[in-house]
Formats: sequence, C-alpha cells, structure tokens
Amino acid sequence: MTDFAPEEKHVSPDLLHLLTCSTCRNWIIGRLLDRRTVPAEEEDTRDERYAGMWARLEERTPELIEEGRRRAEMVDQLFAELMQESPGRRLGMIQQARFRSLDLLERLLEESHAGQLADPTRAAELARLAARLAILFGEGDEEAAAALPRAFSLAANARRLAGRLKAADAMLAKAVPFLAGGIERAFYCRTLALLRWEQGRTDEAGALLEHTARLYVTEGLDREAGACLLLLGLVLLEEAREGEALALLAHGWNEMDRDTRPLLALWGGLALAASLAQTGDEERARRVLKQSWQLFAEVSEPAEMLRVYAWEGRVLARLGDRGEALHVLESVRRQLLAEPSPAEAALVSLDLALVLAESCRAEEIEALAEELRSSFPEIPAMLRAAHHLSAVGILAREGEPRLREATFKAAITLRRMFRACGLRIKPLPFA
Repeated sequence: MTDFAPEEKHVSPDLLHLLTCSTCRNWIIGRLLDRRTVPAEEEDTRDERYAGMWARLEERTPELIEEGRRRAEMVDQLFAELMQESPGRRLGMIQQARFRSLDLLERLLEESHAGQLADPTRAAELARLAARLAILFGEGDEEAAAALPRAFSLAANARRLAGRLKAADAMLAKAVPFLAGGIERAFYCRTLALLRWEQGRTDEAGALLEHTARLYVTEGLDREAGACLLLLGLVLLEEAREGEALALLAHGWNEMDRDTRPLLALWGGLALAASLAQTGDEERARRVLKQSWQLFAEVSEPAEMLRVYAWEGRVLARLGDRGEALHVLESVRRQLLAEPSPAEAALVSLDLALVLAESCRAEEIEALAEELRSSFPEIPAMLRAAHHLSAVGILAREGEPRLREATFKAAITLRRMFRACGLRIKPLPFA
C-alpha cells in the first residue's frame, strides 16, 4: 500500500471536488450520458468548466474503470482498518504515511455526509478525520486543500444536528480561509444558513439561502437550488410570512430531488399543502398532500416521523378535516410530552388548541395549558408557554375573529423564547 499515495498527485482540484461531492459527481455523470444523445451545438454552456475533462474521461474510460476498481479495493482496506480502532486512536493512526490517500479522503467525506442524520456523532468524527488527513498533505497540496471546506462544513452540520450550536459555529469559521469554488461556497453557505436558523437568526438564514440558491444555479445544480428554495420557504413560514413562502415552497417542491432527500421533501410537501389550504386552494393542497403521503414509506426513523405527523395534523386542520387533525395532533402531543420535548409539545399544543377552538370545543384548551404547567413546573419558559395557551383559550371563548392570526403570532413568540433560553427544538434533518 505504500506506493498508493504518489499516484494521486496529478488530480486537479475540480476532479477532486467531483470525487468528494456525490451531488456534483452524479450531475457530471448525467451530463456525460447526455452528451451521447445531445448534439454538440445544443450542449449547456455551463459544461465549459469541465470541457477538457469530458474528452479525457471519454478517451480513458476502460483504463479509468480498472484503475477505479483497484483503488476502491485499497481504500476499502484502509477505511476498514481505521474503523476497527476506537475513535480516540483513529486521529493518531491517520497520521501514518500509508493513510495519506486522496481516495481515503473522499471516502471519509462521503461516509460523513451519508451518516449525518442517522448518527451525527460518528459523522462529525469522520469529517474531523477527513480534515486532519487533508491538513497532513501540507499547504502546497491544492487537491487536499480543496476538500477542507467540505470537511469542516460536514463537521459543523453534524454538530448542529446534535444540538451543539457553538461548536458548529466554531467549525464553520475554520472553513472560511479555504473557500474557493462556487460549489464549495454554496455548500458552506447552506450549512451556515441552517445553523443561523437554529439560532433564531432567520433574516441571516434567509439571505444565505437566497445566495446559496443563486450559487447552485450558476453551477448548473438546479435540484440543489430547489432544495435551498424549499428551505427558505420553511424559514419564512416559521415567521408567518406565508404569502412569500408559498411561491418558494412550490418552486422548491417541484425542482428538488425528492428521492434523494425524502425527509426534506416530506416537510416541504406538507408545508406547501398547509399553505395552499390556507389560501383556499383545497384541490391543489389535497393533491400535494397525497403526493407527500407517498414519501412516508421512505422515512423509517420514528422521531422524525413524529415531526412529520405534526405537519400532517396542521394540513388536515387547514383543510377542515378537524376530526382527523385532532386525533393526529393529540397523539403527537402525547408522544412529545413523553420524550420529553417540552418546546415542541407546547407548539403542537397551540396547533391543537386552534383546532379545538374551530371545533367549538374551546373550553378544553385550558386543560392543555394546565398539563404543560404540571409536566414541566421547573422550566420557566413552559409556564410562559402555558400562559400563551390559556390566552388562546380565552380569545376563543370570546369569539375573537382573528384567532388564527393570534395563534400564529403566539407560536412565533414561543419559538423565539425557546431558542433564546436554550430550550431545544429538534433541528431540521438536513445534510
């Protein structure tokens, strides 16, 4: 294995990016296949960046396939050897010369990216290993340096998913000096946007997502841009800016790759259905809801599905299916109380209170508030949440005509308060 690393010294930065970014690699493979059927004069000018690479790849295809097979076997061995050791020993092991492989660097980045949602702690460790390996190549190695922003961004996102927001911020700061290409900058900006959203800095998150979408469009990655627009729609929806959110959610839902990111598609599809129902477009709302239901089988994590069901309950409520909405939201609320997830239980209680009010059962809302008080008496923020819930019940009994708007404002206030006092809301499952 000792003669492995020297063979890799002639890989270009662009090619290394393709190796370390599955999104771009899938795109470029698709473009190669398109070139076999699309006349040259009709090819997208955005391919110009890789023009020379197209010809070289096509000429050397058999040779590259064999070389790729051999290198993949060697990387499998190196990766397996690393994984057999404890996390504490891996950082020391990877400093050995035989591990100095750009292919191993690629493998670490891919494994980190693929495992972010399932195991953020392991994903963060793999990204940290990738960063350490890239640094070991030295300052003059452009190929390894090109991988550093993604390694730091992946480590940051894994920490965000684990609720370690300060650590995520610190990790993203390490990525800044190494940012170069548009694709890596887009990946970094989207990660930073998600972090700012978690921190309640929604204006910054929105601006970053707009910028990221433009970067991805420039790079020809329209599906990634679609995912960014869907995320932006969710940010705006959280701030009750439904008029602005609707178009973004619709565009993102139609443009994104739902097969690759079924959980995000579920969140976005249900949010879109809720927004359409709010505008009175019941036919489109039910159509999107039905399409979203088809994605349920793609998500197996119970905790994530619990949050999906909360969105489903909101959609059903806005469509006027109050009996089903009450059943779904009450079930979700009970499970959130049991987790326990106090902040989310309070927010779902607000959703449930609105449905009770619209079902002429406003007198039951105070019981929801009392359960919040008794379940979390040691958390001051929950006493405040119970107060807001009681206020909704009072407005409902008084026949307040703008009860829905008042409930939405209460949700915004509570969400900001929870974030300010560090009461955790489960982060958006995105990587």
